[in-house]
Amino acid sequence: MTEILRYGAYLPRYRTPLKELHEFYGRPGRPRARTLATPALDEDPLTMAYEAAAGALDDGVSPQALITVTQAPPFGLRKVSGTLAGALGIADVVPLDLGGHPAGLLDAFALAGALVEKDSRPVLVVASDHLVSYEERVADTLSAGGAAAFVVGASGGFCRLGPSARAYEEVYDVWRLGTEPEPRYRLEVLFDAYAKTAKAALEALAASTDRATADYAAVCASQPHPQALRALGRQGVGKEQLENTSFVGEIGNLGAASVGMALALGLDAAEQGQHLLAFGYGGGEGIAQAIEVTDAPPAIGAAAMLDGEEIGLGTYYRWTRGRQAEPH
Repeated sequence: MTEILRYGAYLPRYRTPLKELHEFYGRPGRPRARTLATPALDEDPLTMAYEAAAGALDDGVSPQALITVTQAPPFGLRKVSGTLAGALGIADVVPLDLGGHPAGLLDAFALAGALVEKDSRPVLVVASDHLVSYEERVADTLSAGGAAAFVVGASGGFCRLGPSARAYEEVYDVWRLGTEPEPRYRLEVLFDAYAKTAKAALEALAASTDRATADYAAVCASQPHPQALRALGRQGVGKEQLENTSFVGEIGNLGAASVGMALALGLDAAEQGQHLLAFGYGGGEGIAQAIEVTDAPPAIGAAAMLDGEEIGLGTYYRWTRGRQAEPH
């Protein structure tokens, strides 16, 4: 059995008012998020991963492996996991990178589970992202940054990682060609594929666990856009199940860190005996996983991280322009 022993999360302090971006570019309609969690000039997916991981390792856990998940590594031809392990001062750890998928955290959980079955020592899993789009596209992509970290072990945790189910649609909704500096988006395809794969994955999970989607205390889902979350309502997810875990309308799209932040929020509010459902989506693939809370989680105050300090558009562009082409 695979369990979560500890967890941590990090959101940058600063918030870009999306309404001002809309007005600057003359975009019709209302903004789809109130603000964007914007990394400062000296922050990137590596530094945010460090902050989340350091919080999860406060009790001196020494993991056998460190798995990092990001779509936006701050440099090429290097392992984010290796650099992060060095920064954390973790010795004798196997560094593993997973990339290119916003739901990669749940892939990392599966890999961590396989590792702890063979060696009971824990595995540190960290998802961190800031997939930058700029100019008027940011109004659609809701580009924001954040990180979440989880220590996964064979025993001694407060919740069990249960069965999972997957569904896949061959689509191009969010992608980036190797020679291009920033991602391409087809939001209508994203919304359709998110809804279809959520339906199939949630139904498959319900069949394998005999637990209906509506019976989970909370749903901790990838949140690329508020409209994607609304699709979950058509699959039996009630508003109360998203009440403590929904944030995209407040701080934007955290990319690969999205499902991790939602899970941190869900665990903070969870009680012993409850069941949570994690749903990750990316690249046409939906992954649903059941999580059983066996003891009171060590709440980290993730909800308080949603608040931040507002910055102006000039500061936003100074911090983000060029991040697609080179690290800051």
